[in-house]
Amino acid sequence: MCLSGGGYRAAAFHLGTLRFLDTVGLLSDVVGLSTVSGGTLTGLAWVVSQVDGKPFKDFHESFSAYLLRTNVIAEALTGLTTNRDHGSHAWASLIRSAADVYARPDFLGDRRFGEVLDAKQVQFQEAIFNTTEFHTGLDFRFRRSTNPGTVLGNNGNRMPRPVASHARLADIAAASSCFPGGFEPLVFPQQFHWPQDYPLDTALAALGPGFQNGLPLMDGGIYDNQGIDSLLLAFNRADPPPTLVICDVSVQAPEMYNVPENPTKRGWVTLNGVSWMAYGLFFLTLLTAGILAWRGFETAVEGAWAPRDYFLYLVPGVLAASVATALVWVRARLEDVMGLLKRQMDLDVWPSFKKLTVLEFAQMLVLRATSMLALTSQVFMKRVRGLVFGKVYGDSRFKDRRISNLIAALTVDRPNLFAKHPWLKPGAHLTALGAQACQMPTTLWFTSKTQFVIVEAAGQATICYVLLRHLIEHHAGQYEAPGQPLHDLYERLRKEWTVFNQPGFPPMSEQSQAAVV
Repeated sequence: MCLSGGGYRAAAFHLGTLRFLDTVGLLSDVVGLSTVSGGTLTGLAWVVSQVDGKPFKDFHESFSAYLLRTNVIAEALTGLTTNRDHGSHAWASLIRSAADVYARPDFLGDRRFGEVLDAKQVQFQEAIFNTTEFHTGLDFRFRRSTNPGTVLGNNGNRMPRPVASHARLADIAAASSCFPGGFEPLVFPQQFHWPQDYPLDTALAALGPGFQNGLPLMDGGIYDNQGIDSLLLAFNRADPPPTLVICDVSVQAPEMYNVPENPTKRGWVTLNGVSWMAYGLFFLTLLTAGILAWRGFETAVEGAWAPRDYFLYLVPGVLAASVATALVWVRARLEDVMGLLKRQMDLDVWPSFKKLTVLEFAQMLVLRATSMLALTSQVFMKRVRGLVFGKVYGDSRFKDRRISNLIAALTVDRPNLFAKHPWLKPGAHLTALGAQACQMPTTLWFTSKTQFVIVEAAGQATICYVLLRHLIEHHAGQYEAPGQPLHDLYERLRKEWTVFNQPGFPPMSEQSQAAVV
């Protein structure tokens, strides 16, 4: 199974998928797990529940409650500067603060990856939690495997098993879900939390010189948002390989990017005009500060100083001097930027920029920022997704052994299939459920319980639907009659699909049900 990235939309959809597989008795057959970003939250929580020997029902209840009550970003912002000692030179880091949210006792606590590596009761041959390292742009894997020769990290940056054993699970979750733009990189091993009996210096000594300056880790979805590649490599010698179930909450927008409208007017104030106004303001504030200082000095010398004079001379003088100082500092920083551009490009940009109006320059910045965001979050992700799916669908070993559990599956009309099997067609309420699940944004919080119920229920109904489709399209002659190898599974799926396809699913309040429809 691959559990894709996608924030809480992914976490809840994957949780619903696991819940359904448990219901029909398939969950214990999962031999390989690869997770990314939001999928890592669900995957790690599930693996830890196995380490603890929890029944799936207990895991589902506790993790559902965690998702519903935890706004990761809001709580990370609250703790952004609270854990630094007075006088500390540690920079504020939102991703480190998010890791501390994951490390609370109601989720992963202070548990270490060694518990996963050494646990006997974990069912997987392979359990891989993916991040992307920014030195070479490759996948960096925290991996439990029954293969003793397994590489931890990647071939270029290998992680010794003792180091991996002491890595905090909360830091692994944070690194895997560290999406660009929202977070800064999480540097391994320097910004991971190490136990007292295995401090950072010990980890660095074991890792060697290649890690002395740190390895920046970010969201595993940058390299492969579905986590497919890891399992293809892990089972590349299996013949035949296990069936691959790809749980993917990627939402394909009809238009990835639209150019924001230009302001109705360009305005008339140019950057050169702003520069001259700044000069004027500087000299004006400097003169004001000087006059106030002189008048305050005269008043004090005459012995006429009164408490009100603090507000007539001292406070305004300090404010004026502060403005003048700030203007000097801003100009110095702008000159630094211009100097950097000149050194890098051998180009003086100011003669051209100074003719632009303020609105034109602002719009240029907006267009660059929004298009770069669309490039990294939409265009690149779509391209990588296409390449990875092409790889697995082009691999003859996985013929009839690949199932794409896509979040939008219930919304796709398949007239030929439904004409032959009308009972399989999703009802209007399921189509609406799938559409609502797709509309859930990529966040690390839920704004209401209804959001969670919709996405988690979509995970249940979708995996049931795609498993039935898979049997019909790829296993004819193996499920239709009693005694055939897949008949019992088919009957269980048909029974559950009948329940899902009734208008009362998912059970929720009338107001919430109306919101779905």
